[in-house]
Amino acid sequence: MFVGSILYAKDFRVLASFYASLADECTAEMHDDYAALISGKSQMIVLQIPEPLSTQIKIERPPQLRASTPLKPIVRVSSLQDALGALDTLGGTVRPGSPQWEFQGNLVQDIVDPEGNVVQLWQSIDE
Repeated sequence: MFVGSILYAKDFRVLASFYASLADECTAEMHDDYAALISGKSQMIVLQIPEPLSTQIKIERPPQLRASTPLKPIVRVSSLQDALGALDTLGGTVRPGSPQWEFQGNLVQDIVDPEGNVVQLWQSIDE
């Protein structure tokens, strides 16, 4: 039913690199104003917010949390521990106060990407 998602970004190259570095078996196709992150039959399109709107957006360090959205992307990782260890280098962080928990056979952790989007990392418990 779902094929993927679109994520609007102030800097699509930064976010595409972030997600491609974390996700399992992900191929990144870079274009002039978007990146297609492809894994199996699904994909996430990271689309550049056009100017002048993008120049009005200020990204803080650490980024301000965008938790008031009804959607939260899920990124499958082979090792939650390795992914969490790479977050600082990639420009992300663990969501403050977020514990790890189990859901549908996965170990789950909320993180924050370089632009403040809240994302869940899922590691299969069976692997």
